Amino acid sequence: MATAGKISGLVIQALRFIGQENIDDKVIGILKRKLTEQDKQILMADLRYAPAWIEKMIRRLKEE
Repeated sequence: MATAGKISGLVIQALRFIGQENIDDKVIGILKRKLTEQDKQILMADLRYAPAWIEKMIRRLKEE
């Protein structure tokens, strides 16, 4: 797995575990607060390794 040992791997696996139907604005808000700007940059760089629905969720982290 290309994201193993990286924050992006952890976030992608966590979102997969939570499930698309259970991710709401509250979950996105928690991630926005907990992740540093550097973490968010790493996530954006590793988007190609995430399923399409997780990619959409991760892109929401960059919104203000």
